Amino acid sequence: MSYAVVFLDIPYSLDFYVDKIISVSGLKPLVVSCGDDFNEMRKAIEFAFQSTNGLFIVYPKRLWHKLQKIMLVSFERPSVFKDEAYIVASGFEKLSEGVFASFVYNKPIAFLPEELKESFNFESLKKLFNTQKYTIGIFEGNLNTQNTIFADEVYSVVELNKQELAEINFDKTKIFAYDTLSCHSALYSVIADKPVKISIIDLSSGALFASKLMSIESFRKHIALCIESLDDKTLEYFFGIDENYKKRFGNFSETFAKELSSFSLTLSNADFVIIIINNAKFDKFLFFTYYKDNSYNFSIREFSGSYMIVRQKVAAFAMLFLREFILSKNL
Repeated sequence: MSYAVVFLDIPYSLDFYVDKIISVSGLKPLVVSCGDDFNEMRKAIEFAFQSTNGLFIVYPKRLWHKLQKIMLVSFERPSVFKDEAYIVASGFEKLSEGVFASFVYNKPIAFLPEELKESFNFESLKKLFNTQKYTIGIFEGNLNTQNTIFADEVYSVVELNKQELAEINFDKTKIFAYDTLSCHSALYSVIADKPVKISIIDLSSGALFASKLMSIESFRKHIALCIESLDDKTLEYFFGIDENYKKRFGNFSETFAKELSSFSLTLSNADFVIIIINNAKFDKFLFFTYYKDNSYNFSIREFSGSYMIVRQKVAAFAMLFLREFILSKNL
């Protein structure tokens, strides 16, 4: 499972809470901080709740009345009883002074006060948060089940328990992520311990593909060549592709991508090449992966959305498409 922790207008170090929450969930949580404005608090809590499978809210006592309103407005949990200084939302169990927990829409939520006593036993939260469910990412796969959290043209995110994961009928090699693993981390995980070099020619994502990869510092040693634009002179000088070639084969074709890949491999001495190109309307994209044994795979896809959304989809698809191709080589 993936978890989030929201800190409400708490200015000092948060490490104590994060370390304790990791001890409960076994995973590093998504951390969100905000001020004491009601709308800012509400947006932060709703974002964290929608993005993960469970939520810890760390709050100062002076903001409890605002939390009551958020629970009523966002989660339909009316305040029904008073416990000392706290008016507590319906269904929440008191675990300690200022600590309350329950399930909201089948997700665990725990409130932890800023003034939490160091003697509080976080083990009492484990039964709430360890539900043995997995949030998995599936490349090119929408299972169309009630467990689907998110789906688009690139991948879907589905929540399954251990038994459902074992029994469900789909190609499990398409699973690229468990819990919080991102697309670029998923790609890196298949080459991290291998002497693999990758050549990149990305003419479509506006450098988003390469920048995501290079955000992992140790990924940089695996990148042999990175090209983000090619003018006519460069194509002709380095790749031998002139106007006659483009008139014959076009610059959005399997043949064009294969030619780029072959020359790129020679220039960079890489093991793999990924080519990303688009048509003139920027509504179709060609992904071409090439290996040094001259084997390759390609796919033409259409993506919808704003320019920024399409760029993100192009970069994500390229990462998972290349990952799948690398895995097929059984290195």
